[in-house]
Amino acid sequence: MSELNLAEAIPGTSSGVFRAYQRLIVQGQIEADPAQRRAAEALDKLAQALQTRHESRDGLFSRLSRRRPAPIRGLYLVGEVGRGKTMLMDLFCREVAVSKKRRIHFHVFMQEVLRALHKGQTLGQRREDPVRELAQKVHEQNDLLCFDEFQINDMSDAVLVLRLLDMIMELGTVVVATSNTAPADLMKNQVQNRSTMRPYLEAFSAHMTVLTLQSARDYRRGRELDSERWLAPLSEENSAHLRQRFEVLTEGKAEPGFVMIGSRRVVVPSCSRNIAWFSFEDLCGAALGPADYLAIAARFSTLFVDDIPALVPDQFDKARRFINLIDVLYENHTILFATAASQPETLYQSGENAKAFERTVSRLEEMRSSGWRETEWGRESERSLSRMNS
Repeated sequence: MSELNLAEAIPGTSSGVFRAYQRLIVQGQIEADPAQRRAAEALDKLAQALQTRHESRDGLFSRLSRRRPAPIRGLYLVGEVGRGKTMLMDLFCREVAVSKKRRIHFHVFMQEVLRALHKGQTLGQRREDPVRELAQKVHEQNDLLCFDEFQINDMSDAVLVLRLLDMIMELGTVVVATSNTAPADLMKNQVQNRSTMRPYLEAFSAHMTVLTLQSARDYRRGRELDSERWLAPLSEENSAHLRQRFEVLTEGKAEPGFVMIGSRRVVVPSCSRNIAWFSFEDLCGAALGPADYLAIAARFSTLFVDDIPALVPDQFDKARRFINLIDVLYENHTILFATAASQPETLYQSGENAKAFERTVSRLEEMRSSGWRETEWGRESERSLSRMNS
């Protein structure tokens, strides 16, 4: 059974995705951009294909014959930071006429997968292939999965998640993803493991159409900055100013606390209500990961982070944790106040994770802008318990 090719025009009117994109331009919310237009058109065709499949699946002939509809290739949007990938994917996910759909940050999905597999082990369940069983469950719950910031850095996670996604898409779930890294370049630094990874990467790529978003500019740049959000350089004066702002917002009632992550607890040096204070070392010097940052972001809507240093190449572990931290805070629309050694673009200029840090710089630029504010607790993907674990 051949796949529907999104490169070919799908008959019928637009699904509403492209119309919604054009409406944003007319309303002055975004600028017209040829690269974004091409991506919006591709997403619109994908939405039409999903709608056509949905209608054929519900048809009388399909119900009687029980024939599996033609698989649909997903879409992998890749490009430099701030080019509008997330905006376009969110617009698509909102407009596409599919009821069983989910938009989720890839960090969150990874944590849910690991928890679901670990839960089966702790319950002593004997399963022939737990990954295949999980794939079946995810497929039954989702006709469409939209992943923001698709990125794999750990070898053991890479094999697991790529195998899982291959099974999910083979069953018929369509995946749309945004990333700064093309599929062929995932795990590129893992030279020794490239031969092991190649079959999994090729299987994943076979289900996806890769579309490169080559916009000319980073749309997160050029905003009016709030000078109170990022205080540089490091000095007693700036640290005192940050502490004073914290005391005002917490009304002097902050005290030590903690956040639970499973059976572990992460110590919070000082907090009150939904506001917390950490040092850079508290968050990035310790062995914390995305699950910890997700729990912190779910608990606190405003974070104060003191003493962010300039990072040298051999501090790639701290740089990776800081990248993960900012990804999670950005995704959760967390308000960030910080003191730092310099402006974001000069914090980490060379090293193993320097390329990925470009996304962090771009996101910090937006998070420091006057228009950045917490949304109305719209963190369903991160705050709710995974349906996989139900």
